[in-house]
Amino acid sequence: MFSNVHDFFHRLSLNIKVMLVVAVVLVGLVALTVMNTFQGRDLLVRGVQGALQNNVESAISIATAWDERAARGELSRAEAQKHALAQIHDMRWGDGAGYVFAFGDDYTLAEHPIMLDRLGKSVRDMVDRNGKPIFQLMREVDARDGSGVTYYDWPKPTSKKIVGKITYSALYKPWGMHFGAGAYLDEVDAQFVHMMKVRMARVALMALLVVLVVWLTMQSIRRSIGGEPTFAVKMVGRMADGNLSVEGAEGVKLAPGSMMHAMQRLHLKLIEVVGQVQHGSQAVSSAAQQIAKGNDDLSQRTQEQASSLEETASSMEEMTSTVRQNAENASHANQLANGAREQAERGGQVVAQAVAAMGEISASSRRIADIVGLIDEIAFQTNLLSLNAAVEAARAGEQGRGFAVVASEVRSLSQRSAAAAKEIKVLIGESVDRVQAGSALVEQSGAALADIVDSVRKVTDIVAEIAAASHEQSAGIDQVNRAVMQMDEVTQQNAALVEEAAAAARAMQEQAGQLQRQMRFFRLDGAPAKPAQAASASARVVALPRKPATRTAEPTRSTAAAGGWTEF
Repeated sequence: MFSNVHDFFHRLSLNIKVMLVVAVVLVGLVALTVMNTFQGRDLLVRGVQGALQNNVESAISIATAWDERAARGELSRAEAQKHALAQIHDMRWGDGAGYVFAFGDDYTLAEHPIMLDRLGKSVRDMVDRNGKPIFQLMREVDARDGSGVTYYDWPKPTSKKIVGKITYSALYKPWGMHFGAGAYLDEVDAQFVHMMKVRMARVALMALLVVLVVWLTMQSIRRSIGGEPTFAVKMVGRMADGNLSVEGAEGVKLAPGSMMHAMQRLHLKLIEVVGQVQHGSQAVSSAAQQIAKGNDDLSQRTQEQASSLEETASSMEEMTSTVRQNAENASHANQLANGAREQAERGGQVVAQAVAAMGEISASSRRIADIVGLIDEIAFQTNLLSLNAAVEAARAGEQGRGFAVVASEVRSLSQRSAAAAKEIKVLIGESVDRVQAGSALVEQSGAALADIVDSVRKVTDIVAEIAAASHEQSAGIDQVNRAVMQMDEVTQQNAALVEEAAAAARAMQEQAGQLQRQMRFFRLDGAPAKPAQAASASARVVALPRKPATRTAEPTRSTAAAGGWTEF
């Protein structure tokens, strides 16, 4: 029951609710005014009753005074009653309309200035038009309470019209006599009606002022609100539920500058913003997918490059070891060549000992031949390693260009070493042949020895060049090795950074998906929002800057769809 009443009042418009409140207030004010006026009538009646009581008590005081004189023996009780009643007879007020009457316990009328024909007679059976026994009621009240009030209807002498009358009576026990005084209530009723009219006029004026103030207040409130608050509550509730459509807002006018006009602007802006966020989240999700895919591809290529660099570094370490060994052998050969040159020079001085020295020269020549063979083999291996290094540098592409130059220089040096070794080998062969024929050609040893010294000097120079080239080759390969190691370290760092970027892209994709799920809570045009088709995930990331144009056009469509507010 209460729920139905609450729903009924909830469906009422603001005007009807306010008018109901005003009506209830006015009805309550009228009721209070009527009650207050009736209370005023009661006060008037009590005032009349008080005046009657004073007059009756004055009459009893007169009777008491005369009774006391009779008690003192100044006169008899009958004479005292006669004088008292005569004095009471003269008690008149209200232009003679007011008087005091008296009757005995046996209902004998003792004093009445109006009903003179009833004096000395019983008034027991006198009744008003309603059949009330007037004097019996007075006697009962006096006998019970000593005094009291009796209401009845009685003709008014001046108008002969029967009106309501109030009589106050009291029993004077020493004489067994009831004294009373009455007053007609038509004047009280007239005052009551006048009071009622005046107060009702005031209530009507107050009601008019209240209605006017309420009407002006309602006009101000309506201008401030701009429409029915129930409609605003409904629209805000729909927005809170995620429904941003303008369904149901048609045909309602809005006052500019009002609260609902501001709500309209908020609604339209919210539609635009939500549309942009929905399409933006779709674009961000697509871009995140593209970035994640690109990072995955880059991570894979970086890992492949790191693996290739590791293989290259391993090959460079092997080549560095070989070149270092080649440099050591070249140094050793240089030392041997220097020794040969010294021996040849001493041979020029000890020609006489040539025959004995031939054996040593032959042995030294064989050792030189072995060393030259070793140098030739080292040059061959160096040439192969330089070829491998050139191939690896070609695989490395742009990053291996410097390494290719170094490999080319190493190859050139190895070729020169091979050529020198071949030349030395030829010279050593000739020396061996000469040593074998030395015994027969001792006499020619001076000249031959000079040639040998010259040849050994050349060999020494060539070996020195080979040693220097080997040292340079070793230093260059060390630099290449360090560069490859740095490239490998940088590649590893790049791989880690790419992996972090891929993880960040995946996290951004998840966040974009979550944002899309959150934005699906809002509905445009009464249905879940469907952003424009995003670019394919396979598209390159550089194509994303074309997205803002799509997002800019879409809010215009949403704002146009919300145009129903303009008729709100």
